[in-house]
Amino acid sequence: MFRPFRKKHTRPATVPNDPDIVVVRQSDPLACGGTDATRDLRAPQTIASDNMILFHAASALSGGMMMGAEQEKEPPLGYVEAFAAPAAEGCFLYLDTAYNHQSAPHTIRWALVRQSIFPALAALARELELAKGNGYHSTTHGLPENFGGRVYARYAEGDVIDYSDNQTPVLSPVAARRIADLFARAMQGPAVTLPDPADVTAIDFEELRADGGFTRATLTLQADGAGVNAKQSRYDDPTVYTGEKPVDAETVAALRQTIARCGMLAWPGLPAGRFAGTREKSLTFTLADGRRITVPDGLELPSSLGRGFFAIELEMTTKH
Repeated sequence: MFRPFRKKHTRPATVPNDPDIVVVRQSDPLACGGTDATRDLRAPQTIASDNMILFHAASALSGGMMMGAEQEKEPPLGYVEAFAAPAAEGCFLYLDTAYNHQSAPHTIRWALVRQSIFPALAALARELELAKGNGYHSTTHGLPENFGGRVYARYAEGDVIDYSDNQTPVLSPVAARRIADLFARAMQGPAVTLPDPADVTAIDFEELRADGGFTRATLTLQADGAGVNAKQSRYDDPTVYTGEKPVDAETVAALRQTIARCGMLAWPGLPAGRFAGTREKSLTFTLADGRRITVPDGLELPSSLGRGFFAIELEMTTKH
């Protein structure tokens, strides 16, 4: 089901106290359904900068049958999500496409490449006039799924493109295809060599809370494919609780698959997310050659990849 950029929505009880925010439509907060829509008059409708530093666009697409020569090329996309961000050793790219976002399987790819996609991406964003919808946000309540999407781009000078609509596609089929094709080509460029998740010998989780409490867990991976998880935690008293549990080989294999599928060893250097949590969390992967790769929680990532952090945290702090 299509749920990009998912976050809790609260209906405004009153008109925003900001002269630059225009309420386009406001629903009755006591009634079921309805649409809330606003427009930020400060949002630029054109951006001349070439210094894009983050891009994330996702949209369901209104398909339709292609005719004649167009039909012979490739069927129209029903969904696209594309993400690009600078990382410590290159440019991190993600592309999710489907010909029917409701029923067709999705093709999801990620890559850490040496060459930046941003000069070409900034030029394409300008050509496609992606900033024309800037500042508009619309939420229709009660929809069974997101039939639209969101476009978000950030530039070094501080300019931002940000608009969303969960009822209507935010990208045209042509724009979606152009973006997907650009990402697909960029992913074919020289890649950064990454460690093999099979070489991970230990995983450390750490959570530091504002009240001085903490949770730490170390999962040591054994040669036979199983592991041992040792956990320490302290809450609102001085007592430190400790425990140790075995982890079966099937669970360890699933954790390695999560690391690989989510590209977690390519995460260092990614920008912090816009909706960071209040707790400081990190995962550290120790490799067979002694290297240690640490990634914090709350990085700017597509949700399908970012959920990998929670999946490992859950195994190490709750299930084991």
